[in-house]
Amino acid sequence: MAEDDRTSRGRGVIWDAEAEKAALGAAMLNPKRAWDVLDVAPPHDFYDPGHEQIAEAIRRLASRNAGTDAVLVEDELRAMGATVHQGPAYVFELTSVASSAMMGAHYATIVAEHAIRRRLAEASDAVRELAADATSSPAEQVEQARALLDGIVAGGADVHLVGATIDELIASLGETPEMVPTPWRDINDLIGGLRPGALYVVGARPASGKTMMGLNLAVGVARAGTTAVFVSLEMSEPELQKRLIAQLGEVNLKHLVNNAVADDEWSRVSAAREEIMRLPLAVLDDAAVTVAQIRGYVRSLSRTQELGSLTVDYVGLLQGDPKKDRRIVIGEFSRAMKLIAKEFHIPVVVLSQLNRESEKRPDQRPVKSDLKESGDLEQDADVVLLLYRDHDDPSKRGEVNVIVAKNRHGTTGEVSLAWKGHYQQMSDLGFDDGWAPGA
Repeated sequence: MAEDDRTSRGRGVIWDAEAEKAALGAAMLNPKRAWDVLDVAPPHDFYDPGHEQIAEAIRRLASRNAGTDAVLVEDELRAMGATVHQGPAYVFELTSVASSAMMGAHYATIVAEHAIRRRLAEASDAVRELAADATSSPAEQVEQARALLDGIVAGGADVHLVGATIDELIASLGETPEMVPTPWRDINDLIGGLRPGALYVVGARPASGKTMMGLNLAVGVARAGTTAVFVSLEMSEPELQKRLIAQLGEVNLKHLVNNAVADDEWSRVSAAREEIMRLPLAVLDDAAVTVAQIRGYVRSLSRTQELGSLTVDYVGLLQGDPKKDRRIVIGEFSRAMKLIAKEFHIPVVVLSQLNRESEKRPDQRPVKSDLKESGDLEQDADVVLLLYRDHDDPSKRGEVNVIVAKNRHGTTGEVSLAWKGHYQQMSDLGFDDGWAPGA
């Protein structure tokens, strides 16, 4: 296609040609990374018209869960009736520009930021024209100017009155709420279960059961028939597998960790293996994983499986920009997890370490403000669960207290669960029928 005015305005244009090339190249290097680019910078964010067409071709391929290499992109461009003005060989050249597929989100951010600045500059020109128009009142001009700027921020989002969907809401009132019960009846009495679109934060001091509760919740979701995603920043997949065997087969974890399984435990190991093979439980055990990679992993799974939940263990180990304050990094992560919950319509469970403040108080029970590094976790969460074990009271050593410190959709309170650390299980006191092997 011929060049249009966007590629011939000269140096005054706000864009970065190399960033656009690198973003497209990264998207073509690895189809699993294509959405890392397109989610940040959709096709219309690319200034060069040829780049916009290539991005659209990649988007169409990725939406069909197809490959995104240069050959397929060139075929898709032909199917679209598009001809990149730089020539067919240009598409193949782009793959050599990106340093790696993992850098796609970085390049895409640059492209998206330049797109916003261009729209801001265009809106500024339009506002100047409004101000010069003597036929309309200043009040009208202000409203039109606001609309132009709102369009940049909102990204063209559709606007509708709240009443447009009220009938759908009323019709749903007679239906059973769309929630997955947790494995614990007493906790379900308080929070109802895991609600799609909600963010749950589980906080505890070290060795107080964060991972245990996270895995118990993930297994509960998987047993309900949907795929539970477990992101482990601390433990490797083999370590998690041993905890699953302990939990599902009631095999002593110490024996599994030390490779010293007793003769009478092997049958239970085998039973646990059979259930693990059947469970739709996906594990990502990357200690250096980023928010963009977590989101990309969830998106990839969502194309082929029905997602039930996402659990991240744990937020304190998350990698972030070392130049940013740690509280800002955790706050950005917290908001990203809430967005993932809403976009994929799943509950997201974030495990978090508590600071030492509770240990300094006479009553050492934790409170919401003990969440380490960021108050944003407390603010963004729909439900906050705090774990507490009373090691000083011998009668309580077989229990763990779960404090529902925040519940946006219901009441708060406290529940005591049976603690079976050697089996990596928590269960309702008085009910011991929910965790039999193979149940």
